[in-house]
Amino acid sequence: MPFHYQLLIILSPFFSIVRKIGVMTGFISKNCLRVLAYHDVPESEEIIFIDHMTWLRENWNIVTPAEFEMMILGTKPIIGNNVLITFDDGFISNKLIAEKILNPLGIKAIFFVISDFIEIKNRSKSYKFASNQIVPGSSINDIPRNWENMQWSDLAALIEQGHTIGCHTKTHVRLSDCSSKDELEVEIIRSAEKISNKLGVDINHFAFTFGNIDSFSRDALKVAKSKFDFIYSGIRGGNLGIFSPFAIRRDAVAYQLKDNKCRLFNTKLLSVFLSGFLDFMYRSAREKIDTWCK
Repeated sequence: MPFHYQLLIILSPFFSIVRKIGVMTGFISKNCLRVLAYHDVPESEEIIFIDHMTWLRENWNIVTPAEFEMMILGTKPIIGNNVLITFDDGFISNKLIAEKILNPLGIKAIFFVISDFIEIKNRSKSYKFASNQIVPGSSINDIPRNWENMQWSDLAALIEQGHTIGCHTKTHVRLSDCSSKDELEVEIIRSAEKISNKLGVDINHFAFTFGNIDSFSRDALKVAKSKFDFIYSGIRGGNLGIFSPFAIRRDAVAYQLKDNKCRLFNTKLLSVFLSGFLDFMYRSAREKIDTWCK
């Protein structure tokens, strides 16, 4: 684990005390609405994922996508600590996690998928797509062997189980690199239409790729707003009193090794990020995307 994460774990008891004092004095709201962003959860990380869900169930209210929609739109009050679970990209591990862990616990999540990735039928082609698009510049030999894609039938099964499917572009392009409105519409609008037609459901949720502000743009947001009711970033922050449902903040829950394997944070580190103590580092990015929403 990187040193700065180890340092945050050491400081976690201090953060906890400061937060309790802040809530008691009214400086920090006792209510909270946050979103967690998972990607691949390999079998080796399933125990830690279970730890996440166990800890969250004890300390947070894990909301359904429908409850989150009402909270973000202001039609349902945000009381206490509330969190939504999401997954990006469309890895087969997402479906396995849903069936093995989420479903028995009654937890419903949003799965943001890349439509071209879901179309792939061949394992080696899924690795090639991942090396070219999901972690561009990577060698195909550095793609974890479990990075296979879900199929349309897997997404249909997730919907049947009560989960929600969202759009994560057509090819996982960095949207800030798109040079025309037509290209943006292909990546955002046409992708969502493909998913909707294949699955027979409306696609109302969109998460832009790579998550950081430099990977998005005002033009991309404008196109996305014409199609979706809810737009998600990878920018850390809470969603209590959020400026717009088109600028939803999310917290990453893992870090990647040099070989691209995902390692989930332990619950102490997860609690640090959910406490909001590092949100200040992303303030300028949040303010920028908020101005795009006006």
